[in-house]
Amino acid sequence: MTFQPNGNLVDQVTHYISEKIIRNEFKPGTRIYDSKLAEEMGISRTPIREAFRILERNHLVELIPRRGVVVTEISEAQIEWFYDIFEQLYALVALRAAENHTVADIEAIEQALSNMERCVKNRDTIGYYDYIFKFAAAGMKAAGNPLLESMIKDLWPSNRRIQFASLQQREDDLKENVKLFQRVAEYVIKRNGEMAEMVIREYAQTEKRFAKKLVNTQ
Repeated sequence: MTFQPNGNLVDQVTHYISEKIIRNEFKPGTRIYDSKLAEEMGISRTPIREAFRILERNHLVELIPRRGVVVTEISEAQIEWFYDIFEQLYALVALRAAENHTVADIEAIEQALSNMERCVKNRDTIGYYDYIFKFAAAGMKAAGNPLLESMIKDLWPSNRRIQFASLQQREDDLKENVKLFQRVAEYVIKRNGEMAEMVIREYAQTEKRFAKKLVNTQ
């Protein structure tokens, strides 16, 4: 991944570093040096230091006195905490999407799902990972609650990191995984919020089990 400045520099730097953490190019427990990043990216240290503060709020790094910036570890307890919140917020998204969706919303949900199914067929784990978040974004738009959407997107850096690590170990599980998204979409389209919510909770519990198993085997 190369860095090409364009637009809001701090946002771009934050995204660049977060993607390296999410994709395990910067491994848990390792130190990140602003001087090395500045040389690599061809920019000054100032936007990098601002990005570090954002990444700390996103729980991807820790700013440790006399040690510097260190990539956070993923613990079993953190996974438990994350999925407690994840399940409740996404269950509400499913419920409200079933109640409030428009024709355009359903088209976006179905398009994301179709792309996920294609990725499963092609054993494209990275593509599948990307379309999970497009499916979620379409669902959040359908729910029609900007505050709920904002709260979930604040959790996306942690969500993306856990999801990426988990899916890399589960290429053979994608066929079963996508079935849960198919069921969610089916119930949202039918405006059956109660069932859509139930399937999302099932999905969250499944993902939590896989994530905890991954941590325990590292």
